[in-house]
Amino acid sequence: MEETKYKYGVRYFSRTGHTKQIAEAMAEELGCEAVPTSERIRGYTDTLFLGGAIYANKLDPSILGFITRLDRRHVGKIILFGDAAIGDPCKKMRKALMDKDMLAETETFFCKGSFKFIAAGHPNAEDLEKAKAFARKWMSE
Repeated sequence: MEETKYKYGVRYFSRTGHTKQIAEAMAEELGCEAVPTSERIRGYTDTLFLGGAIYANKLDPSILGFITRLDRRHVGKIILFGDAAIGDPCKKMRKALMDKDMLAETETFFCKGSFKFIAAGHPNAEDLEKAKAFARKWMSE
């Protein structure tokens, strides 16, 4: 049986809904579905957009578990995105991927995510438009 192939995939972990908003904006632009990291990848995905956030200066164990289970034979490019009030989750996801001898593309998408009074209102409509533009850029590559 031939493996199902997808041009784009969007996987994310979101406790607050902020990363989910970004994932859904990107997926809309790419013409695919944003799927939580609790669901494993089925088939082969040419370009995987992987998103997460920082909670108490760490990645959630759910995103780390997804990365641990990720099989390089099932993905081509990996493009990271994320949000946080403080810190950059893309750096932490990149390290977790490197620990598995997997590389992500150098360019990432990051925007502020609100936490209490820090970066209140983010991601906002402008952030989501920037996320769409970032995803669109990869469609031409």
